[in-house]
Amino acid sequence: MKIMFNGYLGILALLIAPMAAAQMNSADLYAARSSFHSSGCSSCHTAADSAAGPSLQAIAKRYKGKAVVAELADRIRSGSQGRWGDLPHPAIDYLSQSEAILMAKWILGGAR
Repeated sequence: MKIMFNGYLGILALLIAPMAAAQMNSADLYAARSSFHSSGCSSCHTAADSAAGPSLQAIAKRYKGKAVVAELADRIRSGSQGRWGDLPHPAIDYLSQSEAILMAKWILGGAR
């Protein structure tokens, strides 16, 4: 019985962790939105429609329920290619790691 209970707790933790990571306070939401717009991300990404890059909704949908905040933050800062087509995502290396993490959480949380 104790093993089953611990197993259920582990499963519950895995399900809740990605949602908890995406929850942000109002100051963090403001900072993430500001970084998104001031760093030029809105030139290629919009909330709902694909432009040069995927929409923020498409990104959130692809990674829903997955713990990828750090991975997405690294891609924002370092750039990437081949995940959404042939067009490369440029490195935005002037963002701090904490700014990139806030932006990744904001995107994964629905960019609202």
